[in-house]
Amino acid sequence: MEPTHRRAAAYIIRPALAAALLMFILLYMPTPYAAYEPGLVEAVAPMVKVERSDKPSKGAFMLTTVKMTYANYWTVIQSLWNDELALLRKQDVLGDQSETEYAARLLYVMANSQSNAVEAAYREAGIAYEAKVRRLAVTDVLPEHKGFRPGDMLIALDGAKLGTAEELVQRLQRRQAGDLLSWTVARQGQELELALPLAAVPQDLAGADLPLALGGIVLAEIRDLEPSRPELAVSIAAGDIGGPSAGLMFALQTLDELTVGDLTASLRIAGTGTITPDGKVGEIGGARFKVTAAHRAGAELFLVPPGNAQEAKEKAAALGSHMRIEPVATLHEAVVLLQSLAGGRPGGNGEAQ
Repeated sequence: MEPTHRRAAAYIIRPALAAALLMFILLYMPTPYAAYEPGLVEAVAPMVKVERSDKPSKGAFMLTTVKMTYANYWTVIQSLWNDELALLRKQDVLGDQSETEYAARLLYVMANSQSNAVEAAYREAGIAYEAKVRRLAVTDVLPEHKGFRPGDMLIALDGAKLGTAEELVQRLQRRQAGDLLSWTVARQGQELELALPLAAVPQDLAGADLPLALGGIVLAEIRDLEPSRPELAVSIAAGDIGGPSAGLMFALQTLDELTVGDLTASLRIAGTGTITPDGKVGEIGGARFKVTAAHRAGAELFLVPPGNAQEAKEKAAALGSHMRIEPVATLHEAVVLLQSLAGGRPGGNGEAQ
């Protein structure tokens, strides 16, 4: 190749290589950050199935999510001007969990949230039921703990199958602090044996001090709920959506299916909030992102835990949204609010079909 041709080729190749390198750095090189932004808004009705449900409502209950991704450098740059994008250090999000463990934890917490939602709806509707614990799952582990990992399912203790958290406490009360315990756990599709000392003997039968006794882990009961009337059995399938914050919306949709009338008041209702079996609504993270997502989806009403209400209202005002923001502390409070918006029409009033 003649020198002039080589120089011409170099003028073309060098900028192309530089552009390719820049694109690789911006799009593919990992950063130490996780990015949060408004996520999906999904109608809950297709996720909740009751063997014999009330007729479909005119409105809709919708869950809201926050989208979390592991940020590339282009995302980091965008966060400088994009108010709907926030960065957190991955270490602060994951702790000492792997990405796989973190995802597994979210799915187990979601399963527990669904169980709580159905139980809260049964209680609100006055439907008798029996709760049966299927598994005990590890949802959180202190960084210094050695042994259990988030997402572990506890199968057996000293060779005997495990049941409820209360039964576990009773069995541990027959042991002494420092005793070596033999655990069988399911982790990522495999069964493992763990030998771990008992840190302390638990005293509370409800399991409040189990985290201390087990050296810094948090357990959740994965339960099956069996109503006295089999036709009122409920199942929830949320796909890959994880975390506990859809509990309130699952409970409202379940209650709407179980009771006579239209609990939605013919409105498009988005919301967020954890739920306990007795219907208490708890705070969540990322309320401002969920408000943005609900606004974009055309929601008319947004239900939010009281502790997140100020953040939600400020975000709605900043968006210029006409969406009504309403704090609710309990499932019953949400039902009363919706009945008042419906003008006192029947529906979701605790009267089972």
